Amino acid sequence: MHQAAALDRTFHALADETRRSMIHALANGEARSAGELGARFRSRQPTISRHLKVLEEARLIERHVEGRVHRFRLRPRSLRDAGDWIRRHHEFWTGAVDQLEQLLRETER
Repeated sequence: MHQAAALDRTFHALADETRRSMIHALANGEARSAGELGARFRSRQPTISRHLKVLEEARLIERHVEGRVHRFRLRPRSLRDAGDWIRRHHEFWTGAVDQLEQLLRETER
């Protein structure tokens, strides 16, 4: 159940375009401040902070505090877990469709 809850948090976090854009900005591996991440959007600081909190709770990013500056870095593990889940289901359904096509071809003969 823990794994399912983690996947739910990940997909919830990725459902928002702003948060996906923040993930994209962190994808090069460089830590960025909340201000740097928020500068790309027309949102106020409290809104940016809420987005970052959702990403943290989903364990997609981690925070390091340097004095008064909060820096964020991508944690790719949760993204990999979501990608693995998607791949498994894609393979299953692709296989199921292939089997159905084969069955239809056999019944047409």
